Amino acid sequence: MGSHMITYKLEIKNELFDRARNFEKFRSDCNEYLSKAKMNFDKFTVVSHDSFIGYITEYYVKKYLIETYNNIEVTSWEDSTNIRMIIEIVKNSDFSDESKNIVREYFYDKWDLSINNHKGKVLTDVKTALTKKIPNKRWNFLYPIIQANKPGKDIMILVYYIVSDIKDLTSLKELVIVGYTNYSTIKKCKIIKQGEKTQFGTISQIDNYITNLASDYNNIDKLFKND
Repeated sequence: MGSHMITYKLEIKNELFDRARNFEKFRSDCNEYLSKAKMNFDKFTVVSHDSFIGYITEYYVKKYLIETYNNIEVTSWEDSTNIRMIIEIVKNSDFSDESKNIVREYFYDKWDLSINNHKGKVLTDVKTALTKKIPNKRWNFLYPIIQANKPGKDIMILVYYIVSDIKDLTSLKELVIVGYTNYSTIKKCKIIKQGEKTQFGTISQIDNYITNLASDYNNIDKLFKND
């Protein structure tokens, strides 16, 4: 395993899984609303479990950062959004121009976590990969080109969501926080085109940058090394 990877042991509470399910349903409702509003611009291929595991991962990454580093503030995109208002808009099928724009602005989030310390604000994309195996430095992670070309984020933090049963998202055992990378590094990586075979024998659904776990990611400590 790469020396910059952090294995984060968890104390899982069923309440968190319940919240993740509710979040998954909420995101699905927003997606359906935007489809009806003809604003469903699929930014990249999303699998059904993304919202669920993404919610869990962001919760624990935020928790880990706050517990580990002094004098930082971590805010999620959800924290910065009036979720109650969006729930009402979607529930009431309010398709006024203002309401549609509010839901679109929320759904196509500009970042996942905002990390603030004395150096300033770091807008962060948190990416989660589901696996039964412990990642090692020979692995790579495919990052969508369409996302890398969107402005507004400073870094990407990669996390593996490790389960004992790939069909049961609540069989989570631990998270492995690989580290962070920036977009200048990502854009120097090799590209795998849609339809080409990945190192694991699967087919790439879209055009991706191939990021390498050993060489393209830094220890999160580097973000706060002068703290």
